[in-house]
Amino acid sequence: TLSNVPGSIASIWYVMTVLPLLKGAQLQTTQNIVVGLSAVTINLWTWLALTNKSLEQVSSALGLFASGLFIVLSGSPLSTIKTVLSTKNSKSILTQLTFAQITNTALWSVYGLAIKDKFVYGPNMTGLGFGLIQLALKLVFPSK
Repeated sequence: TLSNVPGSIASIWYVMTVLPLLKGAQLQTTQNIVVGLSAVTINLWTWLALTNKSLEQVSSALGLFASGLFIVLSGSPLSTIKTVLSTKNSKSILTQLTFAQITNTALWSVYGLAIKDKFVYGPNMTGLGFGLIQLALKLVFPSK
């Protein structure tokens, strides 16, 4: 829908801005993820367009796909959990991002529950849980 256009433009701008800052394996990994997810997205949309799925089936497929992506995204800061636990130092978890994630996912969870939309409250409640785990790690293992 047209409401997704600003977000799409912002995400393309972000990727184009960040990619030149990355080097070596980090750059290669990021490029692989962007290209891979773009290919999956294009294939999903193509499959949905060519198979004459009902509106409900299309909505469900896109909701599951977006929910899966969001859960991976909201859990990604926990990729440093091994480092945090072994060093007893949470400096690899950004405090501002943690509070933004908790606030954002809490608000979206409440909204999703209010409108009874599992594709809104499901992934956001999961993201809220991930954010609270990050906060707990920040409290138990303060940044040094």
